[in-house]
Amino acid sequence: MNYLAHFHLAACAGSSLTGNYLGDTVKGSALEAWPAVIEEGIRLHRSIDAFTDHHPDVVRTLALFEPPRRRFAGIILDMAFDHFLALHWSSFHRTPLTQFSRTVYAELAQNAPLMPSVARLRFERMRDHDWLLNYQRIEVIDRALDAIAGRLSRRTALFGAVEDIERHYGALEASFLCFYPQLLHWVQQRDAGQDRRGLSPGG
Repeated sequence: MNYLAHFHLAACAGSSLTGNYLGDTVKGSALEAWPAVIEEGIRLHRSIDAFTDHHPDVVRTLALFEPPRRRFAGIILDMAFDHFLALHWSSFHRTPLTQFSRTVYAELAQNAPLMPSVARLRFERMRDHDWLLNYQRIEVIDRALDAIAGRLSRRTALFGAVEDIERHYGALEASFLCFYPQLLHWVQQRDAGQDRRGLSPGG
């Protein structure tokens, strides 16, 4: 899952948006130095990724990507799923995406002093260019994937990967619409009755 999905699932679980944002940045299992609410968010992020990576629907979808891009299929699928979540947002959340995005940026800004510098700079770019809303646009997904590719140590087949999303667009959208409700249900069941941030699921 990519940023938008993690923020959405965190909100539906009443979990820390900041903690879920930091789930990929913070390494290791020793998280006690973080505030408890952020630690819980990091752990939720990791649980979501583990559930996703091993889900049979996701495994089958990853097989759509052929070598040499299959090596990067997880990254491509994460971005594609954020694109489809943004497109189908009203089916999964009562708050409009424009408003939800502002809520995310506000919480992350409040906690920015706690973030490692790399995460803080990435958040600032996310907010300044409104990534979460703009994931609706396939050209934004294209630029995001190429930006990830550009951070790798050498040029790879990840460059231009949006063409695979476009090639398999219908199958990827169908996969998202099948899988994401299952993931959302799993998160809500996992954290039933544990509304840590005072947010009701879905709103």
